[in-house]
Amino acid sequence: MKVTLIGYMGSGKTSIGKILSRELKLDFYDLDALLVKDQKDSIYNIFQKKGENNFREIEHLMVKKFLKTHQKYILSVGGGTPCYYNNMDLLNKFSKTFYLKTQSYILFKRLYKEKETRPLIAHLSKKKLFQFIIHHLSKRIFFYEKSYKKIEVHGKSEYKIVEEIVKHLIEL
Repeated sequence: MKVTLIGYMGSGKTSIGKILSRELKLDFYDLDALLVKDQKDSIYNIFQKKGENNFREIEHLMVKKFLKTHQKYILSVGGGTPCYYNNMDLLNKFSKTFYLKTQSYILFKRLYKEKETRPLIAHLSKKKLFQFIIHHLSKRIFFYEKSYKKIEVHGKSEYKIVEEIVKHLIEL
């Protein structure tokens, strides 16, 4: 079984992925963590030193390499990963993708607390951050909506979300 979790930054992909991996007894991988290990540098530093375009190219190569070399997994990818190159098509071809759909104000509340660790938003004021999320999400939703299943996360516990994903996987 191959499962990929997609969604905007702060949607809970990593947290849900870890719980899902325990539930399904599959290894969990976080694409950002794999990228950090491979590049021997933080996502923030890679963005700063190489720029977003180079980062996205490195990320795309990591996606292709991962999909070719892993057979059973739960994979969490960065919020922008599905939106560049043909990443979303690749993820759909080689795995079942689940979009963790999260309301923009929930994303704002989560991301404001941790914005310093996220290169795309670290420099934004509170007001600019909310505007950024709305604008950015509207551009990315086209890619997220291509997922195998959309999971509405609002008002649900992490375990309820995992239960819903497992239910969809059983129906395959």
